[in-house]
Amino acid sequence: MTCTMICLLVLPLVLMAQSPEQKNRVWGYSFGDLIYKVQGDTLYWGNTEYAGLEEKTVGTNLRRLFLGYDSKISENIRARVLVESKATTTTKEGRFGLALIYGCLEWDNFLPAIPNSRVRIGLIPTPIFALPEKTWGYRSVEKDALDLRGLGKVIDQGASFSGDFNKNKTAGFTVMVGNGSGNKPVIDKYLEYYASVYRKFWNNQVTVEFLGDFMRKSPDVNQAFCRSFVSIEKPLWTFGAEVSQAFTEEEVSGESKPVNPLSFSVFLSNKLGILGENWRSFIRYDFYNPATKYNKTGVYASPSEHYDEHSYWMGLHYKMKEKINFMPNIIVNQYKAKNDIVIARKADIVPRLTVFFLFGD
Repeated sequence: MTCTMICLLVLPLVLMAQSPEQKNRVWGYSFGDLIYKVQGDTLYWGNTEYAGLEEKTVGTNLRRLFLGYDSKISENIRARVLVESKATTTTKEGRFGLALIYGCLEWDNFLPAIPNSRVRIGLIPTPIFALPEKTWGYRSVEKDALDLRGLGKVIDQGASFSGDFNKNKTAGFTVMVGNGSGNKPVIDKYLEYYASVYRKFWNNQVTVEFLGDFMRKSPDVNQAFCRSFVSIEKPLWTFGAEVSQAFTEEEVSGESKPVNPLSFSVFLSNKLGILGENWRSFIRYDFYNPATKYNKTGVYASPSEHYDEHSYWMGLHYKMKEKINFMPNIIVNQYKAKNDIVIARKADIVPRLTVFFLFGD
């Protein structure tokens, strides 16, 4: 029986137990940009936000609209539903559509002996991006490095258990098992396994996390990756760095061979007191090698394997109101060819104005 089937059996029973004190919450947020692609080439492919966009393009880009609903069923149990609209989620007429992102049951204090223990069942977030994305704090500007490169899943159908090793919340863990299909209704006999552990040091200002992921894709092919993350959070600034190694295979010269992508990311954000209390700045650098097991003479299914990528995000953050944010920023993505045979690519350069706002409770 899959984790999704368990959820479908358990959720109706819990909903029947709703109390008169049940509390409901509607919330959401949205972000988008006004962009101008100053520079790029005619090779319109890649995982970064505007790699496939033609040079000199001007336009607006609604990248995300989230609408969430939380229903508190009892003191420790709540149901959560979250839908999303974005440019890649469209109806058959080509208009903005909606996709289900979360649909789950959350049970807090599941095991009283384990501090802050929580069980989630259904369509739930994986632990892969949670801590780096929260510490980075600028999902409205860019995804986490792994998420950006398509390594790992933000959500999956399954069950997770998390908790802390002590009441001070200085160390904890998350384990999860899922279908490995994200929010797509696909079921097969192979599951995906996730596990992470974190520890805080020096008055909770330094956090270290290690994460692993494993999935069997077929009887002969496995997929796995590991990630380490460290952050330093001070009152005036935040620093973070993560390095990830994936162990995957792709078609190379007609055969399935290891490519093993490598990702490294480092970021810094800080308050700009010189401009006022509501101003911050941020900068981030990513290095991505899509094939550390690269063969110069190999014919790759994806042309991106022939290039290492160096990506930069730089910008300012102005909080006009508590829930309204303006972030002028610029993205630069450079491509370094791994051999002299493939064509050289011009860097993508995109200045933009990002607007991010929250609404609801």
